[in-house]
Amino acid sequence: MRGLLNPLATRSASFRGLFADEDYRAVFAYFAAHPELSPTPLRSLPALAVSLGIGAVSVKDESARFELNAFKIVGVRYAIDRLMSESDRGAGSAEHTGASKSGPGNRSLVCATAGNHGRAVARVASDHGLPCTVFIAAPGEGDSPVDRRSRATRVAAMKADGATVVDAVGSYEDALLRAAEHGASTGALVVSDSSWPGYEEIPGFIISGYTQILEEAYSQWRRPPDVIVVQGGVGGLVCAAASWCAWRFGAARPYVIACEPDGAACLLASAEAGKRIALDGPLETCMAGLRCAEPSRAAWPAIARGVDAFVSIPDSLALEAVDRLARPAGTDPSIQAGLSGACGAAALVALAKAPELAHVRRAVKMDRSTHALVIVTEGP
Repeated sequence: MRGLLNPLATRSASFRGLFADEDYRAVFAYFAAHPELSPTPLRSLPALAVSLGIGAVSVKDESARFELNAFKIVGVRYAIDRLMSESDRGAGSAEHTGASKSGPGNRSLVCATAGNHGRAVARVASDHGLPCTVFIAAPGEGDSPVDRRSRATRVAAMKADGATVVDAVGSYEDALLRAAEHGASTGALVVSDSSWPGYEEIPGFIISGYTQILEEAYSQWRRPPDVIVVQGGVGGLVCAAASWCAWRFGAARPYVIACEPDGAACLLASAEAGKRIALDGPLETCMAGLRCAEPSRAAWPAIARGVDAFVSIPDSLALEAVDRLARPAGTDPSIQAGLSGACGAAALVALAKAPELAHVRRAVKMDRSTHALVIVTEGP
């Protein structure tokens, strides 16, 4: 377990994060025009708050977002629908490959996934009648039975939506390389919230779509949270949260904390190095959706300035949080979370109690008046 206060965090009206006003207007207009894409609930957990010695805990529950069990589809649907709309108007960008210049019925999509992103791309492709190929890291010798069952369930769901699922030997980053090569050789549209030189627009659309999660919470809470704890991975959701907070609240924004597994804390390691770096090693964690070695190039600048602290936690705390959310105390509602989905709640518990995180706790000024927001990013 580790905690790092970010010396580069910026609290000023001049810092607005990754997006401009028109980007937020486009996202909010899209979802306003699609009332069938209903918001996910914001749940209050007063008994958990009392046990942690803080004032309130709110949970944005993404375990049933748009009929899937994870937040990823909110960004993927927005990005693909926007790209299709622009292509229909003849406004496709060169980075989309030749596929973006053909008619909507002739496109194919390709992505890499640790599970949830692939499910989102497969579902949106199915909804639009588009072929889809998903590259996913092949099972490893050290994978736990939980890992294997979760992976098998997600692969089956992607195939049920008509996707071709391809095992990629190695890590998520290896799967991403295979997806990019497939897009270059076939003209398929690569759909990723990770970015690389020459591939920034689509990740930007996806990450901007994630800001809808925060905007929904803004319309649902009684008062703004003092601290927001957000899962890491490649950093798309963290970037969205940090950017939205800076845009919506300016210098008075909530304290933003990124949380990751001890075995795959690429954001914390990059913040510690003062630059975006890639982790070596097997990235051993049961939080499969957060098993990422390197932050997104597009997301990192906003993370580096908009995240106040980085926290990593052991897998054991995520396992405990899954059970704690499913079997709550008092009148708290039951929330069915996956291991990656429970990371934010687990990190909040650690922030409130762990001696290793006392310096972060002091920086947050956690006390009985503190309102904390966490996001359950996925269901089981």
